[in-house]
Amino acid sequence: MRRLLLSACVWALLALAAPAARAEHAAIDLRLYRTDPATGQIKADASAHADEEPPLGGVNPRPLLTVAAGDPLVLEFHFTNTYPHGERKDVTVTYFVAREDKPRQKALPDLSKGVVTGGRFLMTFKPNSKVGARVAFTVKQPGVYLLRVQSANTGSNHEHFAGIDLEVK
Repeated sequence: MRRLLLSACVWALLALAAPAARAEHAAIDLRLYRTDPATGQIKADASAHADEEPPLGGVNPRPLLTVAAGDPLVLEFHFTNTYPHGERKDVTVTYFVAREDKPRQKALPDLSKGVVTGGRFLMTFKPNSKVGARVAFTVKQPGVYLLRVQSANTGSNHEHFAGIDLEVK
């Protein structure tokens, strides 16, 4: 009996000490790459996956891709709803490339100026529904830019995003 009681106490303590499980609602695969203008082959790339806010700027440090001004670039993402319990109506998935002050800054840049490219999808997310885009663009002005894909209005206590910093020389 003592052994059974001791075993039950150990299991209870382990359960209390374990971090709380948190269901994720999105799988995001984001990729940014520089292509060779003559062949179209990928010459350099960076990728990121789902993160969440809060905390501001997320938990994972963003990768940094360095390119020259005017290089041909391609952003590509796939955003999958992994919330298994019903529909989420009027969810917004936004992507943008916007100038920021420094690499890996926590606060989002001002999207009323300095946006190189961007887009938005408004949709009803059913379980396992997906959205994505592949956009070719160039950045002509040297500086630091943020590529980000993010969700809004998911009905959760947090939103998901993926981001990559781009340094243009």
